[in-house]
Amino acid sequence: MDKYQQTLKNIDKFNRDRHWKNLSLEDLAKSICIESAELLEHFQWSSSRKKIRDTEKISLEVADIFWYLATFCHEAKIDLLIAMAKKIKILETKYPKEVFAEKAVSEEIYLKYKQEYRNKFGR
Repeated sequence: MDKYQQTLKNIDKFNRDRHWKNLSLEDLAKSICIESAELLEHFQWSSSRKKIRDTEKISLEVADIFWYLATFCHEAKIDLLIAMAKKIKILETKYPKEVFAEKAVSEEIYLKYKQEYRNKFGR
């Protein structure tokens, strides 16, 4: 078993040991957003180019987000790795490497490809 699968098992066991099961997907989705906002709070009022100040606190916020996301996926019967593989395929079509491999793609080009993709695939 790889580290990812073991981590998912550990989260599930922790939740089950505390009878935190059959949680509402709505509540879990809210929790993902709340924890994401707590991560963002570390960067509030700072330049985006500043070095991360407190990596320990930030890493714990990231862990909170992962925890809720893993729990959400478990409750919703979503395999995150399969979902990610599908999303990568979609993004490869939406943002072709031949165009987006350039160091600085203009916002105009980005929006053009995004709109063309939506017109073609409806997403």
